[in-house]
Amino acid sequence: MTTTLTPAKALLARLRGSVADALFLARLPATEEQATDALSEVTRWAWLPALSGIAVAGDHARKAHDTAAGGGAE
Repeated sequence: MTTTLTPAKALLARLRGSVADALFLARLPATEEQATDALSEVTRWAWLPALSGIAVAGDHARKAHDTAAGGGAE
C-alpha cells in the first residue's frame, strides 16, 4: 500500500509546489541586465500617466487664460 501512495504524494507535492510558485512567489530577474531593464520599464510607465496629466492641465490652463484675457478659445 505504501508503494501506491508514494507516486500520489509526489504528484500532490509537485502540484502544490507549482501552484505556490505561480501564485505566491515573486519572479526575480536572472541577470543584472534583466533587473535594470525591468526597473527602467516600471519607471517609464509609472511616470507616463503623471506627465500626460500635466500636459492636459497645461493645455486647459492656456485655453482658460486666453479666454479670460479676452482672446478666443481655439
